[in-house]
Amino acid sequence: MAKSNVTVLGTKELNDMFMQLPKQIKKNTVWQKFWRKNSKPFIDAAKSNLNSLKGQENQSNKKRTETLKRSIGYFTTRRSRKFLGGFVGPRVKGAYRNEKSGYYGAWVEYGGQVKFGGRGFGEDQPFIEPSWKSNYLKVTQNAMGDAEFIMAKAIKSHEKKLQKYGKFGV
Repeated sequence: MAKSNVTVLGTKELNDMFMQLPKQIKKNTVWQKFWRKNSKPFIDAAKSNLNSLKGQENQSNKKRTETLKRSIGYFTTRRSRKFLGGFVGPRVKGAYRNEKSGYYGAWVEYGGQVKFGGRGFGEDQPFIEPSWKSNYLKVTQNAMGDAEFIMAKAIKSHEKKLQKYGKFGV
């Protein structure tokens, strides 16, 4: 299974920018909004790559692929929130727990590397890795603009709360 660490150019500058926010604004929330907005091109590309999967003639596979497409998104775990980050890929929990779409996504992505219940190997049909390779420049280049937008929105919301509730009501 291939892991990819993302290093956004200007991470120190982004962190410095977010640290300037007032203490009443939760920095974790701001970071999550930033990553959610910044990962949109990557998510859209991964969903569009699913259209070219083989074996879509079978109605069962088509239904699974549509469910998998809906399940791809940005999500966090307790551990990733600790480090102000998250993941992009098929979700397995929540609304997708019963449909096993995230589980199916791993078989599609890594089919040639995983033995299916002792019955042989499937075929690799990667959809996450090619979408990352085609969009990582766009994601990293849009980071500063997205951060400025998210920060301005957080400050504006904070100012509204200050006007409505005062300094101690926030």
